[in-house]
Amino acid sequence: MRLFNRRVAAGLAALVAALFSLLIANANANASTVLFTIPIYSQHDWRCLDADVSSATHNGTKVQVWDCNGWDNQRWTFYSDGTIRSSHDGRCLDEDVSSVTHNGTKVQVWDCNGWDNQRWTLYSDGTIRSSHDGRCLDEDVSSATHNGTKVQVWDCNGWNNQKWWW
Repeated sequence: MRLFNRRVAAGLAALVAALFSLLIANANANASTVLFTIPIYSQHDWRCLDADVSSATHNGTKVQVWDCNGWDNQRWTFYSDGTIRSSHDGRCLDEDVSSVTHNGTKVQVWDCNGWDNQRWTLYSDGTIRSSHDGRCLDEDVSSATHNGTKVQVWDCNGWNNQKWWW
């Protein structure tokens, strides 16, 4: 049954990615349109992409994975301009560009500013890639994953820790 659920999830992810691409292609280039708002699940451990709300959110709040709980900090709004924004505070999913990006660069939330480090492309294989450097959104699997595992960018490698279901 679990294999069937993963196949269904993969099929749905491919469908949503295709629809997302069509919507972006047809969106007005000068306006950002809300496409959909949903949780994003890691295919590695099925935890949710989570903006850390253990304290007040701010520019630089870490993005992690956490057991899914239905809170707004685990709901993400996809926009036609390629941004993915936290439903908790409206900040953009942001690849930290305070220094040169590399494998392991942290992902955070930041006030939306239109830069390419806040634009992401969804692919039918479940990857979410940064428009800044083409790296994949990646759940850090350098040790066992848990609530609070860091989300970063890494060269795309096809592993499940870089595949997401939305």
